Amino acid sequence: MALANYSTIKIDAAVVNVRTGPGLSYDTMTQIGAGDRVNILEEKNNWYKVRLSNDKIGWVASWLVNNTEISAATNTMGTVTGEKINIRSESNDQAAIIGSVTKGTELTVLYQENGWTQIQYNQQVAWISSKFIDVKPASVQQEAPTTVSTTDEKSASIKTITIRNEEANIRSAPGTTSSLVTTATKGQNFDYVGTSGDWYHIRNDAGIDGYVASWLVDLSADTSSAPLANVSSLAEATVVIDAGHGGDDPGAEASTFYEKEATLKTAQTLAAKLKAVGANVILTRDSDKSVSLRQRPAISNQAKADVFISIHYDSTENANDGSGTTTYYYHERDKALAKIVNDGLANGPLPNNGVRFGDFQVTRENTQPALLLELGYVNNTTDSSMINTDSYREKISNTIVQSLNQYFKK
Repeated sequence: MALANYSTIKIDAAVVNVRTGPGLSYDTMTQIGAGDRVNILEEKNNWYKVRLSNDKIGWVASWLVNNTEISAATNTMGTVTGEKINIRSESNDQAAIIGSVTKGTELTVLYQENGWTQIQYNQQVAWISSKFIDVKPASVQQEAPTTVSTTDEKSASIKTITIRNEEANIRSAPGTTSSLVTTATKGQNFDYVGTSGDWYHIRNDAGIDGYVASWLVDLSADTSSAPLANVSSLAEATVVIDAGHGGDDPGAEASTFYEKEATLKTAQTLAAKLKAVGANVILTRDSDKSVSLRQRPAISNQAKADVFISIHYDSTENANDGSGTTTYYYHERDKALAKIVNDGLANGPLPNNGVRFGDFQVTRENTQPALLLELGYVNNTTDSSMINTDSYREKISNTIVQSLNQYFKK
């Protein structure tokens, strides 16, 4: 049961889509930007259901907000009852220990579920076993809804409204049921008159006077056109990166390294680049450890990943019999994704062997869009000299990120 019905979060990313449901398949209803604050109502599939300043309800990707600044509006406090109790990163006994607290320590409580209590600890969200904390809820103090008006500081800085979509309806009053005045086109500019809820009052020298939905436009503080927001849906995607092999399974052997080493380094480089554009990245392994073939697709399925990519390097029985990159898919639904990613790899430094069907457990048992990439041959002299270098990993990772951007914009 949630203890804090209204927790305030601060938006971390430059621009965040607010969607009508918890996932990329739902329509964008509006956008919010860095520094904006919203109230969390619930969490589902790594998405937050939020209340906006105009009292509208929508969903944002949880990883695009600054989770370290969550503050419970209830100011619910808990007192530690155990002598020395571990604080963990997640709500289970196997999660990483990030610290410990002693008896009598008071902590801000955010949430409780399944025998665990979510708390604020050292400016981050963490968990403690509910057996060792005495929670005394305070009275709920709901933050009053904010009404946007033409006197708001943010509104006062708006001079020009630029249409973002290919088409946008201009209506006689704020609301989708109001009569249509005209249809504006992408890049068309209007003077800002005022704000009414989620709608902007606009007019231009051609005599058009009406209202446009705020989620269809961009804003400028002067008379010049607003820069059109280019928000990639990749920023809202959950991507699982699977570094092939690991631990007791070294994979193919090159003259100076094992496949498991190269796959992990590539996965880490790719993960960093995906995180840089805002994606929610999950690594099936982040160190030299064993992860079963059954576990890898299970991680993807549980996370409801938008894309799963398994990283591998190929080998042949005889040295130098094979060269280049290959893209494998199992499910017919993933052929389009495979083609987009492979088209990118085809422009890389190694030869490309095209898109192929492959019966691999990590893709076969994946209910999510899934690919297995062979990114070169470890026992090919030319390939091997390249694939275990930082420059190659950078090129390959950039290619995959660009390809995924294209895929999510389709």
